[in-house]
Amino acid sequence: MKKKFNRLNDNTKKLIIISLSILLILVIVLIFFIQNTNNNYKNIKQDKNKYLVYSKLEQDDEKYPKYIPYINIKSKQIDLVNQDIDNITKQFINTNSAITYEYDINGIILSIVIKIIDNENEYTPEIYFRTYNINLDKKELIADESLLDLFKITEEDVSKQIENKFISYYEDLVKQKYYVKEECDYKCFLKYKGIKNYNDNINYYIKDGNLIVYKPFVFYSIFNDEEYFTIDKFEFLIVESKNIDIE
Repeated sequence: MKKKFNRLNDNTKKLIIISLSILLILVIVLIFFIQNTNNNYKNIKQDKNKYLVYSKLEQDDEKYPKYIPYINIKSKQIDLVNQDIDNITKQFINTNSAITYEYDINGIILSIVIKIIDNENEYTPEIYFRTYNINLDKKELIADESLLDLFKITEEDVSKQIENKFISYYEDLVKQKYYVKEECDYKCFLKYKGIKNYNDNINYYIKDGNLIVYKPFVFYSIFNDEEYFTIDKFEFLIVESKNIDIE
């Protein structure tokens, strides 16, 4: 027996037309926004045919990949930043090291982080970070103090957030039986991680509107906890972006 299909009534037709119209408007607005953003970036680019940040060197090695970023902005200060990136990374190019980078654009702020894992000593690899936060309107670096002011926090607030994270790491490691509190307490843990001051050697970065800190520390020890410290463990959330305007 054949099923009978009723024709769409007028109300349903109107609803479909309205929905399609709204969808079309949203698509047009999105296209306009993307084009407008790209045009703004083109005005500050050295090479208008390349991305705002691109890889000037790529070595796609499975074990020791190397990706060196170049910031494609017309600015004397950004030229110095690119030189700094070269100076930092060149010592690791011909070594058993991995070099990667990420970047985020939040409002008028471009943030770049370079991550280096130095594997020259296979028993105690070391990790390094370098970040740059750039005001795209002024085409210049943003000082750490200005970032703290933007997020309405102090260095003491940063230190406390980092401390809280390390405490949570230690408690989790004890729970997973890497450490025994009677053998190595929290101060002992910090000693093995090479941490004397929470705010030493920290690197600020804005990710998805959040202020985070990259902090290197010793991740190999006699407690064999290196497998616990994946790369994300070196990223410390300092402030969420709920009420921050970085336009």
